[in-house]
Amino acid sequence: MAGHPFFAAVYDLFQRPAAPLIDPWRRRVAGGATGRVLEIGVGTGLNLPFYRMERITRLVGLEPDPHMRRRAAARARRLGIPMELVAAPAENMPFADQSFDTAVATHVFCSVSDLERALREVFRVLRPGGTFRFLEHVRARDERAARWQDRLTPVWRFVAAGCHPNRRTTEVIEAAGFVLEELERFDLSVGGPVRPQAFGVARRPV
Repeated sequence: MAGHPFFAAVYDLFQRPAAPLIDPWRRRVAGGATGRVLEIGVGTGLNLPFYRMERITRLVGLEPDPHMRRRAAARARRLGIPMELVAAPAENMPFADQSFDTAVATHVFCSVSDLERALREVFRVLRPGGTFRFLEHVRARDERAARWQDRLTPVWRFVAAGCHPNRRTTEVIEAAGFVLEELERFDLSVGGPVRPQAFGVARRPV
């Protein structure tokens, strides 16, 4: 996959202004991961500092973009975190059924090609009783803001490596078979069309 070399190069810089707002949520997402952990769309590895490695037996980072993957590998080395990096899309994961105890994703499912298929894959690779911990920017609850997202999406997809700010991701998570145990909706003070956010913990039923 050719990937997005420029987007990978500027991604951390692009994220920096929002880090004081986002990092506490990253800590909640990654800090609750236990056992065999899969991070979907690991990107440049911004979640890595927040994992509690004493609670993790295996950490796998899924990332199709080679430029992002290189940066994640470098960050893992700097932090001394043993992470396996796998080059594959979320829609077609090369893992056996029920391979993981926890799946983690932050700001990933806005940009997958097939949202429904990707979330079915997350469901498939989690064991029964396993948890999916996520932070995603989602469609605004206010209809006027949602229409604004709809209008901006074609341009935003182009400048932000395929990101769709108007997706109903939490609804699709439930449609994939998950039970939402925690869901918090909030708006960032920065971010334009990606201000509406959703943090959640979803469980694959036993």
